[in-house]
Amino acid sequence: MTSIGASRSGSLAALLAAVALLWPAMPRAAALQTLTPAQAVPMQVVISGRYRGPKLWRVSKNGHELWVLGTVAPLPKRMVWQTEDIQRLLRQTQEVIPAWPSLSIGFHPFTALHVYALWRKAQTNPDNLPLQAVLPTALYARFGALKLRYAPHDRRIGQLRPILAARRLYDDTLIASDLTPHNDIQRTVLELARQERVPIHKDKLLVKDPVDVMRDLTAIPRSAEITCLQSVVTRLETDVGPMQARARAWALGDVALLRRLPHTDNRDTCLEAVSGSARVRSLLAQAQQDWMNAAVQAIDRNRTTLALQSMDLLLGPAGTLATFQRMGYRVEGP
Repeated sequence: MTSIGASRSGSLAALLAAVALLWPAMPRAAALQTLTPAQAVPMQVVISGRYRGPKLWRVSKNGHELWVLGTVAPLPKRMVWQTEDIQRLLRQTQEVIPAWPSLSIGFHPFTALHVYALWRKAQTNPDNLPLQAVLPTALYARFGALKLRYAPHDRRIGQLRPILAARRLYDDTLIASDLTPHNDIQRTVLELARQERVPIHKDKLLVKDPVDVMRDLTAIPRSAEITCLQSVVTRLETDVGPMQARARAWALGDVALLRRLPHTDNRDTCLEAVSGSARVRSLLAQAQQDWMNAAVQAIDRNRTTLALQSMDLLLGPAGTLATFQRMGYRVEGP
């Protein structure tokens, strides 16, 4: 990809993430309870001392194994990895599979510029109306109270369309709550893999019609965007404390506590906002299928593989781990 194409494809990636609000959400307790305890490899995390750290699931067949690290967000902002255990695992590993592919929109610079122009236009409401003008009065009051508490100096947020304002408020709230929305887990593991010279599987999700995809995303009905924003506001009004507790429980490897903690999830509501776009649904489904294909091929090819995947996609009756079980693999986890 040309350099201009690389930078502009980031615009499409940003809007895909923002519109769908695809932060890795913690699973509901019922989903966690579908797994049976078994041995797992611990990873040490320091928040303010030494702790057991998160655990990995082991998927195996015919003497070949795939270790899967379930990632969550948010996590503690200043969490520091103690990496001895993961480094030991990497020394036995022939390949690492990231949780999400990179996006590619092809090589044509005019296409990239067109996507970027649509992205710039998509960030604001039609006629450049401020957020206050498009939200119901009561909802804007709730939104404004959260902004005043968590993002008092963020002037840009009031000019964004509802679904992007929802994402920005979510991120601002996490940062103010000593949490981070970024996937620092994957970044750390991939950096360790490079240090240990372990090959990293590189999937690229080719968006064949990026202009049409961007148009689909910018054509989301305002009512659907407002519903998404309302669900995010409700979550931030009720779930910041539990989010902090879940982040700490994950860092400590306390799966029992994760099962007990309540969870308010806005992800399904926000994904519903983009459900009218067959192109977007296809892209999200293709990314997950590519991950599963890479994992299955890696198990066949390698003695040991390490993979990352967001926890909400791993767990539950329709999750990745249950899919492995239906395919005849042995699944062991915390």
